[in-house]
This record gives sequence, structure tokens and C-alpha cells, in this order.
Amino acid sequence: MQNAEMASALGISTRQIYMVTFGLGAAVSGLAGGLLAPVTGVVPTIGATYIAKAFITVISGGASILAGTTSASVLLGGVNSIVAYLSGPTMGEVALLALAILLIRLLPRGITGRFFRKSL
Repeated sequence: MQNAEMASALGISTRQIYMVTFGLGAAVSGLAGGLLAPVTGVVPTIGATYIAKAFITVISGGASILAGTTSASVLLGGVNSIVAYLSGPTMGEVALLALAILLIRLLPRGITGRFFRKSL
């Protein structure tokens, strides 16, 4: 993805890598839809409620794909759950958004951006 010409020069079939990556992504999203459909029902806007949370989590995580997304999801999900338990689900969503704004304001490169500064 970062240097397809070099990978191709080394004998790696980039076309095949792209096909496998697309197939795995489609399979995982199909699995997620299949698991989510019985719980929420199938409507055209089935994923709209999850898109914003996923985007906020990935942006708040930072440069490291696994460590950043995992740490952001634990932090944001924990705050959302605790505040929702104490005061209701609407306030949980408000607390999640407020924390995400605070994180992005204080740590513009994300939670793990400070640790992976040299690799960027």
C-alpha cells in the first residue's frame, strides 16, 4: 500500500494482495452485519449509529493502529458506560463526545501519538 511499485519489483503480486485484502474486509463487514441484524433489525440506516463512534475512536487513538484504537475504545467506552449507568444513555453519549473533543484538543496526534512521534 505504501510502495506498491517496490513490492511489485520484489516479486509480490500487488493485485492479489489487494484482492485478498478486499475479500477479508468484505467478509468481516458481512459477519458484523450478520451478527448485528438480529439484535437491531435490518433497516437502510443500520450502521449510522455506529459510524460516528467508530470514527471518533480511531481518530482519538492516534498513530498506532492496534494500541491506539484499543486504548481509545477502552477509555471512551468506559466513560460512556459509567456515565450512562449513573445518569442515562443520553448523558453517556454527551460525555463520550465531550471526552473525544477534549482528547483531540489536548492530544492532536491521538493517545499514542506521543509514543510514535519518530515513526511519522
